[in-house]
Amino acid sequence: MHDDFAVREAYARQLLERYSQWLSRIEEVDCREIEAVASELEAILSKEDSRLHGTVMKQIGELQGRVTEMLWISEHMKILHDLSHIFAKTFEESKILWKAFELVSRVMRADAFFIAFFDEGDSEIRIPISIDSGINYGPITVPYGQGMISHVIDTRQTIHIRSRAEEPSEPEMIRWGSPEIDTSTCIFVPLMLGNQVKGVISAQSYREFAYKKEHEELLKIIGFQVASAIETARLYERVYQMSFMDELTGICNYRAFHNELEKLLGEDGSSVALIMLDSDNLKSVNDQYGHHSGDELIRRIAEAMKVNLGNRDSAYRYAGDEFMLLSPGATLKEAEEKVQAIRDYLHAHPLVLEDGVIPIGVSVGIARFPADANTADGLKRAADEALYRSKRRGKNCTSVFAIGS
Repeated sequence: MHDDFAVREAYARQLLERYSQWLSRIEEVDCREIEAVASELEAILSKEDSRLHGTVMKQIGELQGRVTEMLWISEHMKILHDLSHIFAKTFEESKILWKAFELVSRVMRADAFFIAFFDEGDSEIRIPISIDSGINYGPITVPYGQGMISHVIDTRQTIHIRSRAEEPSEPEMIRWGSPEIDTSTCIFVPLMLGNQVKGVISAQSYREFAYKKEHEELLKIIGFQVASAIETARLYERVYQMSFMDELTGICNYRAFHNELEKLLGEDGSSVALIMLDSDNLKSVNDQYGHHSGDELIRRIAEAMKVNLGNRDSAYRYAGDEFMLLSPGATLKEAEEKVQAIRDYLHAHPLVLEDGVIPIGVSVGIARFPADANTADGLKRAADEALYRSKRRGKNCTSVFAIGS
């Protein structure tokens, strides 16, 4: 009797130690372990003790579930905070996509992962990032209208394949995966922005039953943030590019001119011809016919420059009726020929108004790097001096910079 009591006491002590370990690491406890202990004791405890013990086991299981859920929510919120913080600081699409993958991998298995984009009316789906075992195989494109990605875009519904047994049998439903070994669990979530489908985000695992419903919800939220961040990045890029364009003429502006000039002068062994043009009769056109006609004169000069640009040339409206043309590698003769081609175009396309035809004249100055100046500011000053000389000579002519002129 004493021995039997000692055995029961030792066993009870073991159980208490096990329960203490469970409580100290409740988030790591396997629910199957709790069920196994409950079943084991059910056979040796009295009916009343078994009922009480079952209640304790149930409470421990519920506690484990609540702690796990709270940890999930905590990590979930941290992921979303990190995403919004990162996306607010970068406008580079590649960085946004890679960070999305890194953060998703923190809370769920992502043996394979991709983000696909689709614009309505396109025949292809663009996949800039397609990761398998940490390697990005993108960018790639796939035809729209077949496969799992197209199906998600068309239906706007999440697809969750939990195991190989659930794999759809239709050929057009084959999931995305490595050509060497296919994934066993896959989630495909539509990238929604407002009421528009922008693409698909997918996380996949080589393990079966790797994801829960919570993972679907997480991908939906992350997908929305990714779509929003990419849309913002593209808008930023458009605005950024617009900041280098002249709205009236459609050619580049003074910001773009300075950027390109510095870049060209920084190239080893480079030579650049700078052609500076200035309208001779903008003020008189504005005074006599109005600023609308003056704007048309400015557009016509820009048009003449665009039509006669060489492969490496670039034209700029610098300010008002002052224009710049950069011609890398051009000789003085070639620069003068470009100016003559612009004059010929303007002669053939005068400004036609209700009161008559107005010829368009331009004064031009030419300077070269490094022959006439060895800095961007120096080259611009040299071309400006040459232009001023053309004005003094009676306008509608071309002058080449010469030291001491």
